[in-house]
Amino acid sequence: MSGEADSLRSAHRVAYGAGLALCLGTPGLVSVLLLSGAVPAGTQPLEGIIQQVGYLFTGLVFLSATWVWWRSAHALRAFKTVPEAQRPSIILREGLISAVALESSSLCGLVYWVLAGSHSPRHVWGFILMTPLLFLALVPRYARWAGALEA
Repeated sequence: MSGEADSLRSAHRVAYGAGLALCLGTPGLVSVLLLSGAVPAGTQPLEGIIQQVGYLFTGLVFLSATWVWWRSAHALRAFKTVPEAQRPSIILREGLISAVALESSSLCGLVYWVLAGSHSPRHVWGFILMTPLLFLALVPRYARWAGALEA
């Protein structure tokens, strides 16, 4: 089992590292774009359709987080039944899919900045900062994958 554990740990290190880099890098890039003025802040008032778009974005962020949480739980439950040779690819795939899904938060923040950034910077930054926080909270660490084999 040591050989399998090493390959699982290696796959998890790659998936978690790449996912974390994506979920830290994208908000970092968006932050630089906003703070440098490369993307100007929108001036739409926070009412009517713009407010509805904000609600929609909030819903999409929570929907993506819920989907990642559900998918991770499903993958962990089924992990023991997967053939040993396929387990590292499952860990890699799930980590990267989760990171890409959680990126929607930063992208919502960027779009909201373009629409109403001058009136609501705290909402924009909330969307942007949710990406790494959701990744750290929802993507399973190695101990959960190893525990799924023992359950």
